[in-house]
Amino acid sequence: MPDEVVVLSVFRHALNVQIFIKMHRSDYAERQLRVMQQIDEDHTLTQLANAWLNLAVGGSKIQEAYLIFQDFSEKYPMTGLILNGKAVCCMHMGNFDEAETLLLEALNKASLDSSN
Repeated sequence: MPDEVVVLSVFRHALNVQIFIKMHRSDYAERQLRVMQQIDEDHTLTQLANAWLNLAVGGSKIQEAYLIFQDFSEKYPMTGLILNGKAVCCMHMGNFDEAETLLLEALNKASLDSSN
């Protein structure tokens, strides 16, 4: 497949993952994620959808979601999305102090970004 088609396909499936999570249908979201992984397992959006699904499923999957957001924070410039994702994981794991620190950092980043 040409690169444009691959990217559009990954975007479409990622949107479907979000929709199914909002509908509380993690089973359908997981199917969409598997398709994304077949297309490009290492694509950033595939990894992000994986983190979303892990958060929705909960339990032991929260740690996996945290590791995905941690990997993003090492690969890419820190964004509100990454900070908020890590904070949500921390809250699920009961680490509220770290979550608060991450959320304050996200707020500071947002105010700095809006002033530029």
